[in-house]
Amino acid sequence: MKLHRRTLLRGLFQGSAAMVALPLLDCFLDGNGTALADGAPIPTRFGTFFWGCGLTRQLYLPKEIAPQTQGETMAAYLKRLAAYDDTPQLASLKPYRAKFNLLSGYRAYVDSRPNIQHWSGNAAIVTGAAPTQDTQFEGQTIDQTIADAVGKGTRFRSLEIACSGNKRESYSSLGGANTNPPETSPTGLYTRLFGPGFADGKDFKPDPDIMLRQSVLSVVAEDRQRLMGSVGAADKARLEQYFTSVRELENTLAVELKKPEIVADVAIPGMPEEMTVNKSVPVLLKTTPVFAKLLAIGLATNQTRIFNMALTEPANTMFLPGDSHVFHQATHEEPVDPVLGYQIQTSKFSTYSMDCFAELVAALDAIKEGDGTLLDHSLVLAYTDTSNAKLHAIDGIPMFLAGSAGGRLRTGLHIAGNSETTSRVGLTVQQAMGLPIDSWGVDSNRTAKPIGELLA
Repeated sequence: MKLHRRTLLRGLFQGSAAMVALPLLDCFLDGNGTALADGAPIPTRFGTFFWGCGLTRQLYLPKEIAPQTQGETMAAYLKRLAAYDDTPQLASLKPYRAKFNLLSGYRAYVDSRPNIQHWSGNAAIVTGAAPTQDTQFEGQTIDQTIADAVGKGTRFRSLEIACSGNKRESYSSLGGANTNPPETSPTGLYTRLFGPGFADGKDFKPDPDIMLRQSVLSVVAEDRQRLMGSVGAADKARLEQYFTSVRELENTLAVELKKPEIVADVAIPGMPEEMTVNKSVPVLLKTTPVFAKLLAIGLATNQTRIFNMALTEPANTMFLPGDSHVFHQATHEEPVDPVLGYQIQTSKFSTYSMDCFAELVAALDAIKEGDGTLLDHSLVLAYTDTSNAKLHAIDGIPMFLAGSAGGRLRTGLHIAGNSETTSRVGLTVQQAMGLPIDSWGVDSNRTAKPIGELLA
């Protein structure tokens, strides 16, 4: 079957023509190329927050607490884990200390694969597998795995946000280099969430026109089957992802025909003003809270249950106005202070990253929902790509788990990983989100051992 890039799948629906356009395929290219009203529990949301270039060990890492001793009760041990020292780089998170966990000392293993600078750690944490190619994932990221289980019944399977305004900075993927496109401005996020198709439950009236747009894939089923049998393996995988996204659009339309169930105490804001969006530190400190508040309201109104917020890219290029050195460049050029043992100026960028993460935590915790807050009914994995950006080290990568996943996770603890695989965190996250999974990861990153201290 010879295909042209303008090929359409065609069918009939209620006497009307239905067509589905196709994505760009290899064969088009040349060789170079608590409870809701109905008694259901309040949904648990999951999200990721990513920042590049790690943290400063001397400024974020508390003194390690000794392992549980023989005869020590779990309650006594947990009390010790909660008594970790406050550290200067986490100062902005201190008001929420009881609602997040600090995870240190975990390692992303690459086995015989290369340590791809600023990518291996990122990819291994969210897929459980060391990548073989830069900017590509070996499988779908953990947020999309969780979306398969809890992402149904909302308008959007997931929402992605690039705080820097760069549309390439998304670390949510169904696998390979196909990342989910992010919103890159507060106005764009607002329009996506609260523009056409949004309903807040007041004076709700379903739009009958939506019904005519619901079953396009069913209409073109025969064309779709023939097409799948006539393309190569790479195009078949790409088509599967594409048709999945089309089906998700149909599910979105179906959700828009139902009156939403909203239990959070939240009001829909007005459209935010147009804002400059880039990697200047003052700009990020201004725009990130706006992104976070809009996202929190979107979660509270059940627009989605899955989100991904990227503060920067892995090789973090945030900058201070007037300084010619961006963060990543500074990690390699600034000398280490011989007395303090760390880079003084560079460490400030890491602190700004934590300030932005604190804004997300604050926005989630500010919304009252049921018997707690939106943060209490959420689980946020905050992570970075490296422990020491100057060395591109992927042992001891700092991570955080914010929120208790509706009470399924203990919080307020510091857990030291002792060089165990970062996949222990991913496995714990999935079990806390209710997935029936006993092990996760590939090769040295494979584990059947969740972090038992965290699971309630």
